[in-house]
Amino acid sequence: MRIDKSVLNTMNKQTVINIIRRNGPIHRAEISRMSGLSIPTIMKITDEFIENGLIRENGKAKSTGGKPPLLLEFIADAYYIIGVDVGTTNTIVILMDLSAKIINRSVVATCTSRKSDIIIRRVIDTIEKVFSQSEVELSKILGIGIGIPGLIDKEQGVVKFSPDLGWENVDLVGPISEKFNLPIMIDNVTRAMAVGERSFGVALGVSNFICINLGYGIGAALFIDGEIYSGSSDSAGEFGHMTMEKDGPLCDCGNHGCLEALASANAISKEARQKIKNGHQSLITEMVEGDLEKIEAKTIYDAAKKGDELALEIVGRATEHIGIAVASIINLFDPDMVILAGGVVAAGSILTDAISRKSDSRKMKFAGGNTSIVTSQLGANAAAVGAASFILRRFTAAGGRMI
Repeated sequence: MRIDKSVLNTMNKQTVINIIRRNGPIHRAEISRMSGLSIPTIMKITDEFIENGLIRENGKAKSTGGKPPLLLEFIADAYYIIGVDVGTTNTIVILMDLSAKIINRSVVATCTSRKSDIIIRRVIDTIEKVFSQSEVELSKILGIGIGIPGLIDKEQGVVKFSPDLGWENVDLVGPISEKFNLPIMIDNVTRAMAVGERSFGVALGVSNFICINLGYGIGAALFIDGEIYSGSSDSAGEFGHMTMEKDGPLCDCGNHGCLEALASANAISKEARQKIKNGHQSLITEMVEGDLEKIEAKTIYDAAKKGDELALEIVGRATEHIGIAVASIINLFDPDMVILAGGVVAAGSILTDAISRKSDSRKMKFAGGNTSIVTSQLGANAAAVGAASFILRRFTAAGGRMI
């Protein structure tokens, strides 16, 4: 298969900068050994990074008989990036350095009305707050990365369709770009999570993996041969909208029986409310002091941990659906890794262990023999860090030049 030279060059630069970031101070011969790239290629890439202030020389290594080699190190505070995670419940905005160290962070309620103009105004206000409190110079901000649920037109900065937010053809980037004279990149929130895990989390060095976002809704992102796979119409990864029951409950997307309508945080909260209204006894009622509108996924998982019969039933059914879906995706892609991420993963082993067991029992014999199922290393900040990493990846691909 013929590989485009520009793509290969980009991949080489990202490989080199990641090696220096994780292993520096390090000399060029060691970078060559670890990357498999030639010394002349390493020289060309590192000279470009030095010229653009992304790495610097830091002393010399011990001599092994010849001239001591120069050591190179990554300059984490050379620049900063703003990352935005527009979630259905909360919006998280971070300012991080180039090593993903979070300098400032703010969390606000997204907006229960789902009105796009209100949510966008809130995003803008929160970005302003995070930046103003950080005391970082504007000239050192590389850009703003945004992750949001739904189908995204990345080039136009438009949310084409977001069932979670009830949006269709909403210009998200336009109003933010008018306020901030900075490069802005936007993509689906689960792709942001995957990029974050690939750049700074559990998927470092993993070329083929699937990141599954288990939150208010359910989504997935695919990394194939070290790059995000978006599909022919940029809609790849709608894992939550796999039909699991042909006559199942109505999903926000308009279909029936989607995985998201059966096993998402929103779905199990609705199920618990309805069953309690229908007369089922449960600790959940006491935990929310009788106000059923306060029932969240966390409430149900906490009740299940205490042995509550209704909660265990709901959790068991949800994890069964998710486990079967994970088995199907392992059969289809045979990835190196499946990452379980999102707010629901905070429930811990009662969720993740059950999903792994069900997946193992339902996948094809011998399929996914080398696939590990793990949980996110970046936790609640995964999407915001990943969104910021959109900017970082483009920056390093350009050799450390402002774009």
